[in-house]
Amino acid sequence: MAKILHSLLTKLIVSFVVLILFVSAATFLYTYNETKVAMLDSTRDQLSNTIGMVAQQFTSAEAQAIYDLQAGQDDSAEYTSIVAKMQFIRGQSPNIVNIYAMRIYDNQVTFVADDAESEPAAIGDVYAEPEAKLFDATNGISVSDNLYTDEFGTFLSAYAPITTTNGQTLIIGVDMDATTVMERQNFIGSTIYYIIGASIAVAAVIVGLFSVTIIRDIKKLNKTAEDISQGNMNTTVNVNRKDEIGDLAESFSRMVASLKFMMSENQPQETDKQ
Repeated sequence: MAKILHSLLTKLIVSFVVLILFVSAATFLYTYNETKVAMLDSTRDQLSNTIGMVAQQFTSAEAQAIYDLQAGQDDSAEYTSIVAKMQFIRGQSPNIVNIYAMRIYDNQVTFVADDAESEPAAIGDVYAEPEAKLFDATNGISVSDNLYTDEFGTFLSAYAPITTTNGQTLIIGVDMDATTVMERQNFIGSTIYYIIGASIAVAAVIVGLFSVTIIRDIKKLNKTAEDISQGNMNTTVNVNRKDEIGDLAESFSRMVASLKFMMSENQPQETDKQ
């Protein structure tokens, strides 16, 4: 066991494996992080396009009708019609889980329409924990920088302003559930993991084969040296390589030839002395 542990083959394989694992781990971490950022940016762009299309579905008259809704009108025909339209629009975008409309007054955000099918916000409900990006939407389309959590859950959201016939600004928002965003990021991470894992396996096989050939030829040279030390001058060096080990094998061959020549010169002298 000790001989195996201290053998050159073991040292070569362990060294290469450690190097491969280190490089692979560094590559994975860098690639995964960069890909997560790229995936998030791609998702944000998708949300930006989605909210832009959603906002275009509402005319200024419809925006005015939404803006004018008052608390207690949640069962009115106007509100029901607006929510039905929001739900229809949401149905065209499977990654969107919610569409809603809000008014902003003195930095306070209140809901005026919400298409959530379970516990929707009522007209006039104050949005207690709005993210900062929502307020930026008064000047144009705005998208969350990252996932955020509020009293309704964890989302990536986008917002856009629509103008009423009276020139007032109404904010339309859409939510993408955190699970959808994380699934996209995890898919990328898993894909990278499998690719790097396969690369490590292939590299390990190549390194193993390379190490075995080196050790095999070194053993041949070692066997040649042992034969020479035991007086067997008919030994041959069967190593054909174009690298440093090949150069060493050629040196062994020249050494064997020189020894044979020297021994053939000394042989007659010994015979004469007898």
